[in-house]
Amino acid sequence: MQVDIIGTAAEVSDERVAGRNVAVIDVFRATSVMVTALGNGAREIIPVTGIEESFRLRDKIAEEHKQAGDNGPVLLGGERKTVIIEGFDLDNSPLRYTPEVVRDATIVMSTTNGTRAVNCAQGAANEIYIAALLNADAVARRLGELGKEVVLVCSGRHDRFTIEDGLCAGMMARYLAHNYGYTLTDFAWWCADVYQRYEDDLQQALDHCEHYHNIKGRWGADIEWCLMRNAMDTAPHITKEGGIRP
Repeated sequence: MQVDIIGTAAEVSDERVAGRNVAVIDVFRATSVMVTALGNGAREIIPVTGIEESFRLRDKIAEEHKQAGDNGPVLLGGERKTVIIEGFDLDNSPLRYTPEVVRDATIVMSTTNGTRAVNCAQGAANEIYIAALLNADAVARRLGELGKEVVLVCSGRHDRFTIEDGLCAGMMARYLAHNYGYTLTDFAWWCADVYQRYEDDLQQALDHCEHYHNIKGRWGADIEWCLMRNAMDTAPHITKEGGIRP
C-alpha cells in the first residue's frame, strides 16, 4: 500500500484519486473548522462551492427540517479572502464553532480553498475524510485500518502549496508508514521528512510560510488552535449524499 500527497486542490484529478481513500487537509482554516464543529456536536457539514448555492441549500434544508418537525438549526459558515460572507452566520474561525452554537446543527459551508478541495475529490475517490492537525492521527488510523491506497490532498492557497498543509500531510504519512507499513511516494516522503525535522517546533517551519505570515496578525488565536495536534479523536467522512459527518 502506498501514500501519495497532492500539493494543491488544483492538482486533484480523477486519475490520481480513483479507487483510493482520500483525506482533505486545509489547516488554516477550513478543515480545522469542520473538525472542530463536528467534534463539538454539529450533525453535518455540507461543503458548497458557490455563495448563492449556499443560500438556496440552507433554505431548502430549513424547510425540510420544518416539515419533519426537526428543530436542529441550519447555519451558513464560510469566508472569502478570510472575511465572513455577507448574510452568513459564521466565518471561518474554528473558535466560533462552539458546542453552544453548533450542537445538532446542519452547517452549509463555503470557503475559498477547503470546500473546493473536498468537492474536487468526490466522484472518483473511494472514501473521503476530513483532516487537520487537530485530528491527524485519528484520520490516519482510520485510513490504515481500511487498508487501501491513500491520497492526502493539501488544499493550498490560490493554487499554491502551503507549508502548514504539508506538515499535516507529512505527519499523517509518517504515521501510516510507521504503524501500517505504507510506502511513500517521493513527495509524501519529503513531507514526512520535513514534519519529522520540525516535529518539536512547528513554529520554526511556519516562519518560512507565506500564508501563515499573511493571517497571523488577524487570526492569532485561530492559528494557535489549528496547530494543536490530536486535540480531537474524530475522523469525519463524506457520505454518499455529499455531506460530512463524524
